[in-house]
Amino acid sequence: MWKKSGLAAMALLLMGAGCISFSSDSSSSSSDGGVFQTKDGGVTWEQLSALPQESGVGSIAGVSVLTIEIDPSDPTAYYIGTSGNGMFYSYDAGNSWQRPEAQEVRSGTILDIEVDPRDVCTVYALMPDRILKSIDCTRTFSTIYVIDQSDEYLLEFALDWYNPDNLWAGDTIGTVLKTSDGGGTWTTMYRVDDEITDIMISNRDSRIVLVGTERDGVFRTEDSGASWTEYSKEDQKEFDDSDNVYGFTQVADGTSLIMYSEYGLLLSEDQGESWISIPLITESGEARIWSASYDPENASTIYYATSTTFYSSTTGGASWVTSDLPSSRAAAEMVAHPEDGDRVLMGFVAIDN
Repeated sequence: MWKKSGLAAMALLLMGAGCISFSSDSSSSSSDGGVFQTKDGGVTWEQLSALPQESGVGSIAGVSVLTIEIDPSDPTAYYIGTSGNGMFYSYDAGNSWQRPEAQEVRSGTILDIEVDPRDVCTVYALMPDRILKSIDCTRTFSTIYVIDQSDEYLLEFALDWYNPDNLWAGDTIGTVLKTSDGGGTWTTMYRVDDEITDIMISNRDSRIVLVGTERDGVFRTEDSGASWTEYSKEDQKEFDDSDNVYGFTQVADGTSLIMYSEYGLLLSEDQGESWISIPLITESGEARIWSASYDPENASTIYYATSTTFYSSTTGGASWVTSDLPSSRAAAEMVAHPEDGDRVLMGFVAIDN
């Protein structure tokens, strides 16, 4: 719910729309992929990779992780979506991983996963061409939405914490979709005419939804999609390149949220109506921010990662501490644990230039 929820730019590249590609070979000689965890704000890291099987204990250390979901009603239940290797889940806080029974999610690319906070067995999975739903703890999945255009791919997905029957999705051609019946019927709520990079539902008021785009900034609704406001390059002209949005993160009560973009980090304390800059060690645009996260219970604690470095602040960005990342891969996903803000999970992807 407070995690950064999407990887639209990466998804485009996954589909061959860019010059970078992602490795999906779990047997790759590189073993610094999968999920890493720090329990001390980035000082030390451990890899969470054990995959028990009948033949012995395997490993997910070679997979590229695109998304991490912590079950909102069970903080020891983790789900990860990968590039080409489907879904994995853990019921012991990542100490061991399992594959779902459903064949639909044992392979392929899973861009996002959402768990219904009312029912731990209701799980949604976003794939590039469809949205899947399980109501039996991933034993089986049914398709609740399918892309019907060859030049279109789904990219982003979000679940309304207040009414989990409300689901939002976004695609490569800028379509903002919504269902209010758990996926039975879908409606186009808006078109932004640009690739959607993230969808964030405010933890303070779920009627407020922010949509980030690849080149056209942020679009915001306060009434569940009935009307929209655009925050364009002109509106954000003091923050050069902030219209190239990578994603959002927010605290548990929604009182503070961060947008990370080509510009850097921007802070909003009014659910995205206005923004101020968070000072960074690096110059604006100097290093690409791959992922970011708040401590859900403390707006003074912020984390973000570039291609080589993990940054942490306990002063709301007034000062930063740096450490090396535990992987040579890109830090595609970052989630601070809902019950322990010093514990941060990171998913890494292999990038072939």
